[in-house]
Amino acid sequence: MGFHQTKQHRNGKGSFHQIGLVRGQFGNVPFDQWVAFLQKSGFDGWEEASWELDLRRCDTDEGAAAYAKERVDLAKKHGLEIFTVATHLQGQILGDEPSAKTLNFMGSQTKSRLAYKAWRDKGNKPPRTNPYFVPDEVGALMQEEATKDLQACVRLAGHLGKLQDRKVALPGFVGSPAHCWSHWFLFPPLPTSLDGHAIADVRDVSLELLAERFAPVWDLCKKYGVTFDLECHPSERAMGDLESAGDYINFMCKKGYEGVVGFNLDGSHMEWQNVSVVQFIREYHHYIHCAHVKGVWVAREHCRAGRLGGHRPMGHWANGWNFVTAGSGRDANSLEDIFIELNRVGFDGAVSIEWEDNDAEQHAGAQAALARARAADLPPSGMRHDDMLKG
Repeated sequence: MGFHQTKQHRNGKGSFHQIGLVRGQFGNVPFDQWVAFLQKSGFDGWEEASWELDLRRCDTDEGAAAYAKERVDLAKKHGLEIFTVATHLQGQILGDEPSAKTLNFMGSQTKSRLAYKAWRDKGNKPPRTNPYFVPDEVGALMQEEATKDLQACVRLAGHLGKLQDRKVALPGFVGSPAHCWSHWFLFPPLPTSLDGHAIADVRDVSLELLAERFAPVWDLCKKYGVTFDLECHPSERAMGDLESAGDYINFMCKKGYEGVVGFNLDGSHMEWQNVSVVQFIREYHHYIHCAHVKGVWVAREHCRAGRLGGHRPMGHWANGWNFVTAGSGRDANSLEDIFIELNRVGFDGAVSIEWEDNDAEQHAGAQAALARARAADLPPSGMRHDDMLKG
């Protein structure tokens, strides 16, 4: 019952589960300083930000093995482990329809960025009605490079797992092909035909495109025994609700990716949509291979920008929800409920804090989240206490 990242349970230094920190939101902190901070603060490990890694070293199995050993040796030197390898940016690039928004995730010297720059340098401009337009040749390069990066991550995760005797998952995004996300509110309604000609349902097309685009990545996952775990999230095909998550996982299982495609649990994207993270764990626990802890504040009264943000940036004070330090008094999710439910379904593995809070200093916020996660993460009971009431 439940997913086991390790053959034998590994306690955290101050908690039942091992607790790590996600690197992504700390890209402004030099990596050597950041790892020292993890060790000093008492974290058990971390989630790699793959876009910071030298992925070209992982284009071959031999290169990935050597690179993985270097990373594991670094972790061991600080008394840490590597739990997961984040692939959010590359997954979004591959899944979404190409645009300047996802091109912005690419390195400045990648083929796709250089091709876009050359196109603009010639005097070309995007259409006024589509400012984020990129030409087809740039889009093809984006998807090609994202696929190559993701495959490199699979090889790396496979070898990280062998060296640490644990399952190292790839949490990430898959985007929303065929512009499916723009149809989350069905007005105007989606026509099924027009003037005698059938029109495909964008929601079905998006799933088909995902299976096609990610096939080279997921097929390699099978070879290396690695899982690719979608973090259900607005702007993804599975938006952070039970219904769209079911659409996604059921389709991919039918396509032959059961046991490979799963979920990275993150309740912060659910609560503001009025979706229960506890119910998500209960319904999809067979597919949860890794988990994030991330706090979310939700306005319970009226707010200026509404739950959807009113075209204001994330973190703006007027928004109806914002990410906050996990476990704080502002957090609408209950860390205790999440850890208890993970224990009930038998999830046995590390949980990584994804810290993001525009109203707190990042090091202090991460340490506060760790302390609160430890306090909430009690070992499972293993007994019925009323049975102890005996004479």
